[in-house]
Amino acid sequence: MVELSELDWIVQKAAELLADKVKDAPLTDRDVEMAFDILARPRLAHLADSFGSESERRQARDFIMVKLQERIKQLNAEHWQKRE
Repeated sequence: MVELSELDWIVQKAAELLADKVKDAPLTDRDVEMAFDILARPRLAHLADSFGSESERRQARDFIMVKLQERIKQLNAEHWQKRE
C-alpha cells in the first residue's frame, strides 16, 4: 500500500498548480481534473506496483480528488468571495 504521505505530496503539488490558476478565475471541477491529469495521474501510474489491488488504486485516486475538491473551495473562498 502507498503511504499516506506520498498521496499528501501528490495533493500538495497539484494544489500548487491550482493556487496559481485561481488568480485568473474561480476554479471549477474541470480545473481539478486538469490538475489531476497533469500531476497526479502520472505519479499514481509510477506507483502502480505499490498498490495491493485495484481497490487500493481507486481509493488513492478518490482520496486525491476529494482533497483537491476541498482545496479549490478554500482557494475560491480566499480569492473570490471577498471580491464579489
